[in-house]
Amino acid sequence: MAITDENKDKLKSRLAKAIGHLNAVYRMVDEKKYCIDVLNQLKAVQAALDRTSEVILRQHLETCVVDAVEKQDAQRVIEELLQVFKQAPTLYPLDDPNQEPPKLKADPKSGCCH
Repeated sequence: MAITDENKDKLKSRLAKAIGHLNAVYRMVDEKKYCIDVLNQLKAVQAALDRTSEVILRQHLETCVVDAVEKQDAQRVIEELLQVFKQAPTLYPLDDPNQEPPKLKADPKSGCCH
């Protein structure tokens, strides 16, 4: 079962909030705002997306997974869920897996790190 009409508007509302936060981050970067303020805004984007994922996961568990268990197809949906969670840490890999994250350097003019 796909997204239901019942949850569609709720999901779109949550995604609109995430888009709004992300647009704010984009403007803040363009305006060279204080790093901590940008990070706080990014955390708001992540939180909005996490809440959206929870709603979709709950719906999937309550509909698709229950249906699959009733039809003796539990193994397939378990494998699907495992794949989703296995992929999560690798959605944004570094270009080189041996590469370390960049070191932050303080900007003496602004007192901020870049």
